[in-house]
Amino acid sequence: MILRRLLVVGVVVLHWPVLAAEEKGGAWTAGPKPLKGNYQVYGGTLSEMTPPNRRDRKVSFMFKGPLAKELFDQLGPDLKVSCSDAPGYRERTRGDLSCTFTKEDGFTCYLGLDAVTGRSTNGAIC
Repeated sequence: MILRRLLVVGVVVLHWPVLAAEEKGGAWTAGPKPLKGNYQVYGGTLSEMTPPNRRDRKVSFMFKGPLAKELFDQLGPDLKVSCSDAPGYRERTRGDLSCTFTKEDGFTCYLGLDAVTGRSTNGAIC
């Protein structure tokens, strides 16, 4: 009888994380999800854009929605010095990925790609 109870408790404890994940939004799936955002192709720099060419072509991506929130949460904590001092503005950055939050716009993330080298670059500037 005691062995049976221990077995039941063990099964519940082992499956608890799975049950908790399902309550928070369902089980994780590896399938693709839609992406909400836009992009901009340019040459030069973000502050001084020029027409792109074969030797100078970059892409700046901006995306919103669930992915932006997930990345924002992953980046933590908020920067002490950010691009804005507006009330409620929050910003988090790691490497070339930067994410912001405002009540008006929600979560937004920016990432750049240098199409010539294949390396990441900043996707936004202050």
